[in-house]
Amino acid sequence: MSHHVCGDCGELAVWEISSALDSVAEPSGTTSMVACGAHRLDATEHMLNQYGNVTITEVLG
Repeated sequence: MSHHVCGDCGELAVWEISSALDSVAEPSGTTSMVACGAHRLDATEHMLNQYGNVTITEVLG
């Protein structure tokens, strides 16, 4: 089982935030980041500002 670590604080991440890449500047596909509960909103706002769309998935384990 793999563990995900929050990029902001190093704590165990429980959320994966992903965005679809569909702009001319970015190739098609998705990009994602993981975050702990305290940084989920920051990560979500970053993805919205960068890509304009977000999917949030709970990461168990």
